[in-house]
Amino acid sequence: MTDDWAHQPALALGAAIESGRADPREITDYFLNRISAEDQDNTVYVRLTTDRAKQEAAEAADRAKTGFRRSPLDGVPLSWKELFDVAGEPSTACSNLLTKNIATKDALTLERLTRAGAVLLGKTTMTELAFSGLGINPIFGTPANPHDPDIARAPGGSSSGAGVSVARGLAAAALGTDTGGSVRIPAAWNGLVGLKTSWGRVPLDGTVPLSPSLDTIGPLTHTVADAATLFSLLSGATADIHNVSLKDHAVLVPDNLVFDGLDAGIAKTIEQAIHTLGAKGLRIIHKPLPALDEIQSLAWEGASILIAEAYGLWGTDVERRQNEMFASVASRFMMGKRGSAPDLAAGLLLREAIQKRYAKETEGYDAVLMPTVAISPPEIEPLLTDDAAYGHANSMALRNTTLGNQLGLCALTLPVGSDALGLPVGLMMQAAPGKDEPLLRLGRAMEMALAN
Repeated sequence: MTDDWAHQPALALGAAIESGRADPREITDYFLNRISAEDQDNTVYVRLTTDRAKQEAAEAADRAKTGFRRSPLDGVPLSWKELFDVAGEPSTACSNLLTKNIATKDALTLERLTRAGAVLLGKTTMTELAFSGLGINPIFGTPANPHDPDIARAPGGSSSGAGVSVARGLAAAALGTDTGGSVRIPAAWNGLVGLKTSWGRVPLDGTVPLSPSLDTIGPLTHTVADAATLFSLLSGATADIHNVSLKDHAVLVPDNLVFDGLDAGIAKTIEQAIHTLGAKGLRIIHKPLPALDEIQSLAWEGASILIAEAYGLWGTDVERRQNEMFASVASRFMMGKRGSAPDLAAGLLLREAIQKRYAKETEGYDAVLMPTVAISPPEIEPLLTDDAAYGHANSMALRNTTLGNQLGLCALTLPVGSDALGLPVGLMMQAAPGKDEPLLRLGRAMEMALAN
């Protein structure tokens, strides 16, 4: 099975350990060796935690021998975004502003997965301070999207290294964060499953913040089952995705906003996926959702809550040390300088009102379907020097995903095919706050329907 370990689902590796067909020490060494061979420029991993990984794998091997495994992922190697605290390691969020930020203890999420027996391979690259949907970081490194061997394309962000670590077989699954799409965009662009959890379902303790009212944590995985298992271990809830059927569900597909300006290849693939789901029993209703336009205006115009909160946290440091940052990221932080406390308070009140209108518009439906990202991964090189091009690509990458954060929803992206360039396309479903478990059930039913 060794040759297949790189791209096996996390649960498949766990099952191999359970049956005695694989040893956690061999699996961990295999991934560490792959990382050393394939990530020599350190654009996927900021740093490895080799000694810790080997120790955790040895302990998992001992448990496997005695039949006392802690979870289905006991002994399975995972990667972690560089904004989760790891005791004794820097938590830089891939920014020069935080190079001296050494963690004194593990993030609560890491504690929970460590108790479940997961192996920490290392920490992955990301956009500076998690503030972009493209995943470009010329200072700490940008991992190229692995699905185009000829042109270096954006990996999606801000959890860029997380997505590429799984897509390139350098981790069995990854943990990232999502404030405006930072799990779902790299998942979609790398052909993976990505779960944005409902705000508050997974604790943020020990995580470098960007926008406290929007920050969430979620996994990037090969399958919905992997995502559901990680959600259960992180949240303490049980996500039962067995015995699911599309015929038990009804969804909305918006006629407004989310299909505007789609790349033609993405539009075709999404249309085919939705048609297939309908043919296999999913009840699909097309209608406009005016609340989407309202929340879009709030997110991108006037008093942006995300920008205001991000500037409140980091604005002073960014303003003082802009020359140490990627200019296109620093300039977006500085947009928050125009806001005020009353602006933010007004924005929060308006957001709450729009959330209520959206809940009414979608009442009685299990989810809302839409393309995860409107554009295919752009080439990296032009975006390093052309701020206008960077801004446009970033806005289009984030447009659909940020709706879920602003509305407080949970969301799941599934790979559903490729565009005209052969690059992955993701289909996203969004459900009401706190409905993560039913969303994962629907996601599993859709995954099975599209695979057969």
